[in-house]
Formats: sequence, structure tokens, C-alpha cells
Amino acid sequence: MSFSAEIKQELMKIEDMPDCCAHAMAYGMLLFGRSFDSGDISLLTDNPSVADKYVKLVERVCGVTCLRNVSEAGKVTCEVKSEEDRLRVLSCFSMTGRERVKRVERGNLLNESGNVQESLNCCNAAFLRGAFLSCGTASDPNKSYHIEFVVSYRTLSLDLLKILTDYGLKAKHMVRRYINVIYIKDSESIEDLLTIMGAPIAALSIMNIKIYKDLRNLTNRRNNFENANLSKTATAAYDQINAIRRLKDSGGFALLSDELKVIADLRLENEDASLREIGEMCSPPLSRSAVNHRLKKLIALSGADKS
Repeated sequence: MSFSAEIKQELMKIEDMPDCCAHAMAYGMLLFGRSFDSGDISLLTDNPSVADKYVKLVERVCGVTCLRNVSEAGKVTCEVKSEEDRLRVLSCFSMTGRERVKRVERGNLLNESGNVQESLNCCNAAFLRGAFLSCGTASDPNKSYHIEFVVSYRTLSLDLLKILTDYGLKAKHMVRRYINVIYIKDSESIEDLLTIMGAPIAALSIMNIKIYKDLRNLTNRRNNFENANLSKTATAAYDQINAIRRLKDSGGFALLSDELKVIADLRLENEDASLREIGEMCSPPLSRSAVNHRLKKLIALSGADKS
């Protein structure tokens, strides 16, 4: 099951809604369905459960029965057939069907108290739930963080954008192949939207994926850092050993101070040892920086340090 389908499945489990929220959710599904005017009220979906929800809400809110038809490709069409029934549905949302511009009528999103602020946590959320069921999709969060609403009308899409931004969500508008798209790419805003609509399990899924990705990236960065340090250490040890061998081959080793000879011999005998480990082998023990200083001096005396 796709992530979009999982979200919709979770949203459709919400049954115990007051009449005001059922009204707002039905409005969202109808307004963002395939068509919503006096000539045609219909929804086209490939999700039978979404079709069931559409039919139930229209019947509950408007007292009208929708006809269902399933194509050979599995697409489900829900349609209010008679003009009389369509006008009845439209009148439930203070519409005539002759509106020249498709807009979101905020009066359909007020809860029973009529309080705008309370409605944000009630009917507005139900409206967004209905809109997502009709025209929303979400990407697999393992691949990318992206949720969108595909809307046929520009004014309608901008009204939806305003509702989303009223919640503080980082939603944006774009046009893709002449179709308006309202989308969110910010993972925290997607989590918030899912929670608002009533899909906290999907929101938690994104949070868990983010935690896993962060841990994986941290581990990769740490491994890369350690590998880089190992490579750097191996290169330095290689240069030190070659410098000491050049001193031995040229007879310069005999001219070294006892301190440098001790460090040189320890390095040759312990090619894989770190500077700290070499320092601990000395008597008395030397610090890492002291060992590093003496090895650099050996490199310089060998003529390997051209700087």
C-alpha cells in the first residue's frame, strides 16, 4: 500500500464526527472532486474506500444518494445523477451551481459555536481531510518529503493555500501542466498537516523515518571522518618511515641525536602505531605533539620536506 493510501485509510477511520464536521468534510470532498456544479457533481477515484466515504457523507449531510460505477481499469465514479438532487446538494452549502468562480466559502467551515478560532481545530481540519481524500497525494517519506493537492481552479487552489498557511504550514502554489498544485515539502509542516487532518500515525511514521535517516547520516559522517583520519595517519606514517630509511641509507642516521634515534627506531618497529602509542613507548613517555615534532624533524633532515 502506498503512503498516500495509508494516510487515506487512517483518515477514513474517523467516524464519530459532529454534524458540523461531517458537513465540512463533505464540502471538502465535493468541492475538490471531479466536478461540483448544477450540471455535474461527481468524484473519480481509484480508491474504493474513498468512494464509499464520499457516498456516505453526501447521504448523511444532504440526504441524497450517489450512484457508483466501476470501470474495467478499476476507477470508481460517484455521481449525483438528477438535477434536482444536485441542486439539493449545492443548496446545503449555500451554492446555486451557477457560480462563475470556484471559491471556498468559509461559512461552511464554521463549527456549531460559530467561533472562527475553534473551527480551525474542528471543521477546518475536517474540510482539509475531505479535500485530501479527493485530490491529495503524498510521496513515500523514505524517498522524499512531499504532500500535495491537485486543484483544477486557480482561485480554489489559492483559497486552500490560505487555509493551510493560516495553520502556519509552509505550503506553496505552482502550476504543473496547466493544473494548480498546492504542495508542502517541509517535513515538519507535513507532520503537522497530517496531525491536523487526523492521521497522527502517518505523522509519527515520518518522524521515525527522519530519526532513522539522521542516525544513518550521523553514522556515515562519523565513518567518513574516521576513514579520513586513518588515511591521513597512514600517509603520515608512510612518509615518516621513508624519511628514516633515507637517513639510514645515506649515513645520516648515525649523526642524529639519541632522542631522534629512539623515535626513528620506534617508528620503524611499529609502522601501524599512532603518535600517542609511540610516545607511550618512550622512557620517559612523550606527548603526542612531542613525538610529532621529532618525526617532522626527521623528515626535514632526510630532505623529504621541500618546503
